[in-house]
Amino acid sequence: MPKYGDKTAKILDNYMKNYKLMSGKTRTGLVAPVKDMFRNYDTMRKIKLKESDPFFHCKANYEATKRGGLYGAGIANIIDVGKEAKDILVNRYPLKDSLRDYRANLRGQKGALRGKSLRETCPTHHTKYK
Repeated sequence: MPKYGDKTAKILDNYMKNYKLMSGKTRTGLVAPVKDMFRNYDTMRKIKLKESDPFFHCKANYEATKRGGLYGAGIANIIDVGKEAKDILVNRYPLKDSLRDYRANLRGQKGALRGKSLRETCPTHHTKYK
């Protein structure tokens, strides 16, 4: 019987079959990177997959950075810091969870800035995020 991480990865792999990067660049606007971040958060909540959080952190940061370059990465960082602060201070999540999310965020940003594909950058199995 596969572990839940394997099941989650299989579902995310299937989700990625129909994935298309949102088009358009907004190096001077705030809207697109913000939409990228919140669209991914909404998708993650709708899918309700255990251990999909690092994948969606990576993917959201990848998309925001891909469309907005360093500006998009900066917007993503602002949103991420607020989310992680809330998780630690209000929701009382362990600090290690926020650190894993932060590493996934950076992974997505670096992959986008280096011209890598989303599949190369953001693995679907949670064990690839340490």
